[in-house]
Amino acid sequence: MSASARVKFLRISPFKVRRYTQLIQGQSIEQARALLRFQPSPTCRELLRLLDSAVANGENNLEMDPELMIVSHVQVDGGPSYKRIRPRARGRAYRILKRTSHVKIELDLRPELRIATARASEEEPAPRRRRRVGARKAGPAPAGGKEGPATAGKAAAKAKKGRKFRFRPERERKKPSAPSDRHRSATTRPMRKKGGE
Repeated sequence: MSASARVKFLRISPFKVRRYTQLIQGQSIEQARALLRFQPSPTCRELLRLLDSAVANGENNLEMDPELMIVSHVQVDGGPSYKRIRPRARGRAYRILKRTSHVKIELDLRPELRIATARASEEEPAPRRRRRVGARKAGPAPAGGKEGPATAGKAAAKAKKGRKFRFRPERERKKPSAPSDRHRSATTRPMRKKGGE
């Protein structure tokens, strides 16, 4: 049971975002908020908003208590880069990459609470799975080798298919015949001399 939130196309490079996500990974929610609140970086403001969103998702969707949650995993991926140009001397242009990031935060219960909830779920029996619709309803095959109408149709279809893909010995390939007269005359025609004689 983990709550998560993500932000995509964040206009900060992944290198700068990872610097602060390493600080909060494994911390409780209050510690992570305190760490992000007092860092002098605009990256931390965005991460704090994302953390608050993940906490709200855990409270509303999964009914988790924020005091019992920790930041279990933070994933930072690179997004597309905006390409910009900086003019340089002699008419040249240098490429500038405005990098973007995709960030995902996952919150989970503390490890000791996870073990307790796992034990409680083991005590409850798991619900029995329903059988698939269309499973064999007829039961075992009838004695005596008789086939029912469904299997007889299948056997006929297999026999019909078998005829289509019968083994056929390879036909003898014809040896290429001599080139035609037209072709021979085109290749053996004497060359004309240059000079108009």
